[in-house]
Amino acid sequence: MKTRQLLLILTLTVLTAGCTTLPVQNKQLNAQSEVAGYRFGNIAPGPMNSDSLLVILTFSGGGTRAASFAYGVLEKLRDTEIVWDGQHRRLLDEVDVISSVSGGSLTAAYYGMFGDRIFDDFPEKVLYQNLQGTLLKRIFALGNIPKLLSPTYGRTDLMADTFNRDIFEKKTFGDLIQRNQRPFIIINSTDVSLGRRFSFTQQQFDLLDSDLSSYPVSHAVAASAAFPGLLTPMTLRNYSEDSSTHTPTWIKEGLESQSADYSAYKTAVEQQSYILPGRPYIHLIDGGVSDNLGLMPVIEFMNSTLKKGAVDPTIKKGASRKVVIIVVNAECTAVTDWDLTQHVLSLIPVLSAASTIPMGNFSDAELGYLRAYVQNLEQQRNIQEKVTKLIGKEKMEAEIPELAEQDISYNAVEVEFDRLEDPLERKFLNDCPTSFKLHGEQVDRLRSDAGKILDSHPEFQKLLAELK
Repeated sequence: MKTRQLLLILTLTVLTAGCTTLPVQNKQLNAQSEVAGYRFGNIAPGPMNSDSLLVILTFSGGGTRAASFAYGVLEKLRDTEIVWDGQHRRLLDEVDVISSVSGGSLTAAYYGMFGDRIFDDFPEKVLYQNLQGTLLKRIFALGNIPKLLSPTYGRTDLMADTFNRDIFEKKTFGDLIQRNQRPFIIINSTDVSLGRRFSFTQQQFDLLDSDLSSYPVSHAVAASAAFPGLLTPMTLRNYSEDSSTHTPTWIKEGLESQSADYSAYKTAVEQQSYILPGRPYIHLIDGGVSDNLGLMPVIEFMNSTLKKGAVDPTIKKGASRKVVIIVVNAECTAVTDWDLTQHVLSLIPVLSAASTIPMGNFSDAELGYLRAYVQNLEQQRNIQEKVTKLIGKEKMEAEIPELAEQDISYNAVEVEFDRLEDPLERKFLNDCPTSFKLHGEQVDRLRSDAGKILDSHPEFQKLLAELK
C-alpha cells in the first residue's frame, strides 16, 4: 500500500511540475525605437574592417555537417591575406555580416559572440561532440521528465537550454551588442504559420514589441535548427496590441508600394501580421524550411525589397566600393536507386523526397537569381565606366543619374560539394548525415575540403587577384 501511495505521489508531483514549467520567454520592450538594439547599424567595424569593402557570408543548414563546412570556410578566410586601402589584413577581418540557418547557425553565432576564440575551442566543444546523443540523454533524464510533460516546454527548449549551458555560456544578444564588433549575425528560423523566414534581429522583434537584447543566443540557434517532427517549435510571445501606435515606417512605405513594387508590398503585408490583433504567440521551426541557404536577407538587401532590411544599406550611402558574397552550401546531391525497380516505393522515402525536393529547388532558384543579379550589376558597372569615358563623370551624373550609382564591383562565390573535382571525395561529403553527430574524419574532411573548394574556385581567385 505504501509503495502504491508513493508512486501516486510521485506521479502527481511530476504532472504538477509539468503543468507549471515555462520555457525562456522573450521580454517586452520598455520603449519603442527604430534605431536601438541589435541592428547592423549599431555594430561597429573592427579595427581592420572597412565599410568600403562589404563582405557577406551565408551558412546553410545541415546539422554538424553544415557547421563543420562553415567552420572550414572561416579557417580559410582567416589564413587568406589581402590588401585593401593600402593595408594588409585577413579576408576574415573584413566580414561584415553572416546570415545563417540550422546547423550553420552554430558556427555563425559562436564566431559572432567569441570572435577568433572559435579557432581555439569550437571544434572540441561542438564539432567533435555527439550533440545529438547528449540531447537524447537529457530528454530521457528523470529530472527533465516534468519539464517535457509541460504543454509549454518542448524538446527544442531543452536543446536550447543545453546549448545555453554547454556552448554559449548563457550569453544573450545584449552581449553581442556590448561586444560591438562585426560581423553582424542574422540567425534565421521559419514562422510556421506564415511559412516565411523569421530573423533574430531587433528589427524583427520590434514587430513583437519585444526586447531581443535579453534573449539567449542559444535559443535563437535552437529555433533555427528545430527540424519539424524531430524537434518541437520554439514559441515567442507577441506583445503587440495596437498596430496604429507603432507601425514602422518601412512597413508603411511597403504597404504603399503595391503597384510600384508588389514584392515589397507582399513582404510588408506578411510583416504587418505581427502587429495586427490575433497572433499573441509566434511558433518557429527550422530556418531551412523557408530558406536553407540563409540567402534571403542578402537578396532583400541587394534589390532593396524593403526600404530598411536586416542589413543597413551602407552600400546606398556611397561608402562601399566592393561587395563580396560567399554562399556556403552544405546541401548534398541526392543519389537513389529508385529507378532500378518497378516496385511501388515505400512511404518514408517518398515523404522525405516530398519535403526535401522543394527546399532544394528553392535553393537552386536563389543561387540562380543571385548569379543573374550580380552579373547584371557588373554589366551596368561596365556601361557606367564606358559612358564616363565618353561624356565625363559630371555630365553622366547630371544626365544619367541611375548609372552613377553603379560604381561598385561585385563578387559572388558559391562553396558547395559539387565543386570538388574528385568524385570519391564528393561522395564522401554527400554521405555525411545532417544529424548533430559526425565522426572525426568526417569533420576533418569537411573542414579541409571547404578550403580546397575556395582555392580552386575561379571567382574566389579573381577576388584575391583584385585584393592583392
